[in-house]
Amino acid sequence: MCYLQVGDISKELDSRIKDEIANLREKEEYELGDLSLALDKMSKDFTMELTGKDSYETGDLSKEVDKRVKNAVTNFCGKEDGTYEFGDLSKEVDKRVRGRVAEFTGKGEYSFGDITKEVEERRQKWVGDYLGEEAAKNYQFGDITKKALSSFTGNDEYEFGDVTKKVLGNLFGPRKRGGKN
Repeated sequence: MCYLQVGDISKELDSRIKDEIANLREKEEYELGDLSLALDKMSKDFTMELTGKDSYETGDLSKEVDKRVKNAVTNFCGKEDGTYEFGDLSKEVDKRVRGRVAEFTGKGEYSFGDITKEVEERRQKWVGDYLGEEAAKNYQFGDITKKALSSFTGNDEYEFGDVTKKVLGNLFGPRKRGGKN
């Protein structure tokens, strides 16, 4: 029978990890600092692959990321590559938001509260279309639910159990007597 001792799993993991790090460095045995050196080489190789350069220089990754972000922003803004200017993204987002707000509200110039006013006007119109203009003018909380239940059940006044009766009636239909089996 094999019994594990305290620390056996930790020792095994330590040994396996060190072996893999040594393999990364193409060495027989792990030495302190090998992991850092392996990660450094991997990150530099990856940076050279991204930049298309044959050698690594400090700052290459930052410059490459900066270039790619600026190109993405110029494309988003509809500008030509290499014409990025500070603030382009903010200006483009602002222009698009203003356009959407104008489209939504039907107004050319946005004023604080326009979206809220438009939503409220649309809500009032919908309530008027659904309940009728007169009922909408005298709207009370629950009127929409009453109308929906009335439309669903076919009853002018709701009574407890009406929805259940309607659902079961729709599922099973009227009972037929004397029909064929």
